[in-house]
Amino acid sequence: MLVLVVIFGVEAFYLSPQYPDYPEPQPAYNSSEYEEWEQEWMEAYAAYQQEAAIHDKNVFFIVLPLGAVFAVVGTFIRRRLDIFGAGLILGGIGTMIAAITPYDLDNILRFAGIAATLAVLVFVGYKVFFSLRRS
Repeated sequence: MLVLVVIFGVEAFYLSPQYPDYPEPQPAYNSSEYEEWEQEWMEAYAAYQQEAAIHDKNVFFIVLPLGAVFAVVGTFIRRRLDIFGAGLILGGIGTMIAAITPYDLDNILRFAGIAATLAVLVFVGYKVFFSLRRS
């Protein structure tokens, strides 16, 4: 549920760009009007793709750190409230995965997100299993 709250919360307050509508009416194929119509559509679609790439990058930079914070906070809460801490850890990791996967991200950003997720997993695993070994 934490993953859904974060993803839909971001989408509720930071709206995605609207997919462009086809200009109406469509002229006859291979006519000069059709070429103008197609050029107009391609320009609108290119502008949409630029806006969508910026949106996806911004969502990545909002959701990935939020997931990391949830996982780390869950690690420290786990000592007192075991089930809530575990839920925050799993929700945080799931949120970080959700930040990486569905968006059309640059490969460098995707790599950085995967590396950050791995670092959080190693930290959480060390803290959780180290605390189990002590008790």
